[in-house]
Amino acid sequence: MELAEFYARMRTEVNEYANTRSESSAFLFWFLENFFRLDKQEAADSICDQTNDKGIDGLYVDDEDETIFLFQSKYSPQDNEDQGDNHIRNFIGARIWFADEAHVQNLLNSSANNELKSLVIGSGVLEKVRYTLVSVFLTNKIFNQHAKEYIASVSDLDAYDALSLFEKYTYFADNENVFPPTDLYISNGSRIEYQLPDGTQAKVYAINAKQLIKLQGIQDRTLFYKNVRYGVGNSRVNKSIRDNILNKAEHLNFFLYHNGITIVCEKLDEYLDQNKITISNYAVINGCQSMLTFFENKGELTNNLFVPVKIIKTHITSPLVKNITYFANNQNAISIRDLRSNDSVQRSLQKEFETVFHGTVAYIRKRGEDEEGHQEIIDRDFAAQLIAAVYLQEPHNTHLKQHLFGTDYSRIFSRKITAEKIYLAKLIYDVVKQKAALLDNEKIRGYGLALFFFTHVIAEILAEDILLIVS
Repeated sequence: MELAEFYARMRTEVNEYANTRSESSAFLFWFLENFFRLDKQEAADSICDQTNDKGIDGLYVDDEDETIFLFQSKYSPQDNEDQGDNHIRNFIGARIWFADEAHVQNLLNSSANNELKSLVIGSGVLEKVRYTLVSVFLTNKIFNQHAKEYIASVSDLDAYDALSLFEKYTYFADNENVFPPTDLYISNGSRIEYQLPDGTQAKVYAINAKQLIKLQGIQDRTLFYKNVRYGVGNSRVNKSIRDNILNKAEHLNFFLYHNGITIVCEKLDEYLDQNKITISNYAVINGCQSMLTFFENKGELTNNLFVPVKIIKTHITSPLVKNITYFANNQNAISIRDLRSNDSVQRSLQKEFETVFHGTVAYIRKRGEDEEGHQEIIDRDFAAQLIAAVYLQEPHNTHLKQHLFGTDYSRIFSRKITAEKIYLAKLIYDVVKQKAALLDNEKIRGYGLALFFFTHVIAEILAEDILLIVS
């Protein structure tokens, strides 16, 4: 990806956060969710970018690390602009409001906007002034020499410009697959059409399954890279679809039985006089199981087997695609763990594992992902259990997988969790598992929670080891 492409994708994604927010506020929202790894609600609750905000656009308190983060966001409509040191200097001056309890109280008594005051009160800042104060400056411009020199001279300052954002963006951005134009013949030229004011189009057609398996990327599953999971084997749903395919008497009724396929694409051309459409740069975001079953049973497909297909024309990199994927799949029997598989945290961790371990250790974030060619495998469920046992000291909750990916998700996969930390926890767990046979009590040996409990205990012992502390 080149910097120009990053700028374009970043602006598209930031725009999805805008709604009633200013551009700088939307930019901060995008940063907090994707780079700072807060969940959507936490990110929204941390923003106070309003008139008279005393130079503070956001505030977040990390009680675990005992750190107060102050944010300021500067967003330019132009690419490749210079960012000097003036804005950063003024932002650093805002720290005075948090110097001690008296200064915080002065802030609360000042003319600052109510959103900032509510955030200060709600975060309990008055009682936490002893926490470390870190300023986070965010801009889509590029730091000039004056800015770089000033940043280097200030402690407890994290500064991000377009270049540093671009570098980190590759850890959570999708690797886009570009497929060439593909013709699909439809039943009779009829369709349902729906259009949004922003130009997004959605059209529903009846398309023969024989046409659908012409789409590229089915066999290697690249067609489904935006889906929340890949093929999951011989499931009940797959068996039902296959049974209907094998029963040719049911082919005329298949359209009535099937929930449909959802495809997003960047270009959609209609030739209704020819009963044909052409789509380009596309991805299947709902219906992966059906598409794979069609492909695996292509010899059994007939001209009577039609499927409802919703095709949405929009930017393939738009966050709207993520929302469509989430809600389209949320209507079906898909676990909350699957629905988390495409978020920025999971994508970031997967790429981090690839980089740190040079492909030898794979982090599996989706069910059905290819596990071949790696020496070790760590799937997202196991990772969540390891984190809960070792870093949250909660081995007793490791059996509650839905809980780990539900209300506790932001605690489990916090911004402090890295590939190295997960792998260290796995090394401890592997030793425990190897030595479990030495336990006399057979019930404890076979009890899954016991392994995570002993992993937790050993991790606690190692954490207090003076040799490890010194190193």
